[in-house]
Amino acid sequence: MPFGITKKEKHNGKDNDKNGYIGDVLGWNFLGTSDGSFNMQSAGTEEFREFKRLYPKYKNYPVDSTSIANASPEYIYYLKMKAGARIDTYLKFTEYLKRQAQAYEELSERAKSAYPGKDSLRVIDIMNIDANDSLFNISVQLIAIDLMKGSKDRLWQTLVDEHFVKLNQAQTRIRSIENDKDKRLLMGDDLHDATDRFYGNHNVMCDDFFHGTFVAGVIAAQHNPKNKMTGIYPSAKIMTIRAIPQGDEYDKDIASAIHYAVDNGAKVINMSFGKRTSPDANMAEEAIRYAAKHDVLLVMASGNNGVNCDKITYYPQGLDETGKRIGNLIRVGASDIEGNPGQISNYGKNSIDLFAPGIDITSLDSQNAYTTSSGTSIAAPVVAGIAAIIRDYFPKLSSEQVKDILIKSVTPMNYKPVKIPGSNKKENVTYDSLCISGGIVNALNAVKMAQQLSSKKNK
Repeated sequence: MPFGITKKEKHNGKDNDKNGYIGDVLGWNFLGTSDGSFNMQSAGTEEFREFKRLYPKYKNYPVDSTSIANASPEYIYYLKMKAGARIDTYLKFTEYLKRQAQAYEELSERAKSAYPGKDSLRVIDIMNIDANDSLFNISVQLIAIDLMKGSKDRLWQTLVDEHFVKLNQAQTRIRSIENDKDKRLLMGDDLHDATDRFYGNHNVMCDDFFHGTFVAGVIAAQHNPKNKMTGIYPSAKIMTIRAIPQGDEYDKDIASAIHYAVDNGAKVINMSFGKRTSPDANMAEEAIRYAAKHDVLLVMASGNNGVNCDKITYYPQGLDETGKRIGNLIRVGASDIEGNPGQISNYGKNSIDLFAPGIDITSLDSQNAYTTSSGTSIAAPVVAGIAAIIRDYFPKLSSEQVKDILIKSVTPMNYKPVKIPGSNKKENVTYDSLCISGGIVNALNAVKMAQQLSSKKNK
């Protein structure tokens, strides 16, 4: 299957295959500097990044009804991003951590008086201090949950140190709002120019690569007789592209990654990511249309917010120039072993195409082992693996035909009343209100339908 990097590339510091990416034997990392000195790992949510970008401009802006009523669209957007990033909640949480820190300091002083000269105080020692004044009682109440968690024989100083680490992290994050620049700028590209795609480095194994390893295993893990875990299509070739940090992805990197995959021969692209805010959504949408023009199928996770994507926008959307859903993007919800929709899964009668197994799935661990995980990010590669089978065995079928086959060949689930994902409502619904196909992906049915359609095309 033509799904991988050209064999001409080598680790010799040259762009042997002339594709603009030096040393991309295994794939490409769009989150690293060209010299490899920095590789981005954590990026936060898009709401936080947008709030942080606009904070210097609006930090002293009056927040009152008159100001808001006469505010610019940008300021309204800023307030929306501030709310989405839950900045006020985090500020209150940090203040609470400060109060707890004062409680830890007070109890440490009490311990010195209660146990003079005693080293290695334990949590139980603090709890046994004989005191009943208001300051002592308030201090104990403030950290009661910490005291009750874990063994009472834990060292008190360990508990104190752990708390101050949390406090320092929180204070650092708050200071970073105004003082720290977005580390994504270190890549050296123009973050708002989609055509500036030749940045990054070839090190695709530079962080906690659990997620990518797990997803790749769902698609193409080789048979293991010990635990009988096998990927959907072990013959598939995996192109590794690093474009998703911990937190929300950058629109520019998604666009670059899709262009890279298409230009280097991918026929199916798994997209186990997504977000609620997309300041440069047009970049990713253009890249999806670029993939469509080159007959590449994109398989996208619906998201793990338990929300209705018909009502709440989840990016990228996969729209053509007229605003209609494009024919080469298929969006996937997650189902469990009983055929129920996962309660974390997003859904949508008009926006999600089908469901696939995504709850308690076993695959590869980054530590050379096996583990279990759940989510629509796991359901998407199930569908991507089936799509890879069809595209390999029936190469004359277009990406849109493969999408159509996957939707029409599902196991119909409308006979089964199910609970709406993310909902506390007691009433049940059927699958046709959760996705377009009304069912769960069926590999055997899909291959049979592909074979029938391919036979007709060959006559």
